[in-house]
Amino acid sequence: MSITYTILIIAGVFVTLIGLAAFLNPNIARWINAPGGPRLKAIIAMIIGIIIIIAGLVLQLQA
Repeated sequence: MSITYTILIIAGVFVTLIGLAAFLNPNIARWINAPGGPRLKAIIAMIIGIIIIIAGLVLQLQA
């Protein structure tokens, strides 16, 4: 596993944690740049984080 995939996984975990924190505390949702209310922003952030984690685990980037 190269450094690129590790960075993708770490970024995905970070985004997912921000989404989870925004779901628990709606004031954190102001940091998420997405339309809608705090719960929708939190759900969007968690979904995007999971997609980034999956991309880091599954995809093989060619240089």
